[in-house]
Amino acid sequence: MEGASFSGRFKDLEPFFSPDGLRLYYSSHRSLDDSINVPTDFDMWYVERQSVNSSWSAPINMGLPINTKENEFYPSVTETNNLYFTSEGLGSKGKDDIFDSKYKEGKHELPKSLSDSINSDGIGFNSLIEPDESFLIFTCYKRAGGLAAEICI
Repeated sequence: MEGASFSGRFKDLEPFFSPDGLRLYYSSHRSLDDSINVPTDFDMWYVERQSVNSSWSAPINMGLPINTKENEFYPSVTETNNLYFTSEGLGSKGKDDIFDSKYKEGKHELPKSLSDSINSDGIGFNSLIEPDESFLIFTCYKRAGGLAAEICI
């Protein structure tokens, strides 16, 4: 097995293909500057291609408002390019919360914490959104009355 051309120097985690297969989102602690080999916090990145037979681009950091000085993980993207992910920052209720960022007019809006039915003072992460946003599956723990994993529709 061979590693992806854009990966291997840093910890690149939790890949997620966009529904059309033309973008691959992931979390990485890679430096913003390729000449610096010093890891940073985990940010959301992506690579893209023109067709499913094309080569991947160089890694692209999603920047603000998605990335913060805290860690961002577990990307999941809808068919309208709305992004769901876990963040330790952005005013989380617990250690990790699940956020969504709507995609409008060619850019992602300020992420919003999902409702209290999903986020709590526990830890919520590993969300997987149905491409049409009809349901969300996620993992949580240290949640009062919660199960190891919950499905929300």
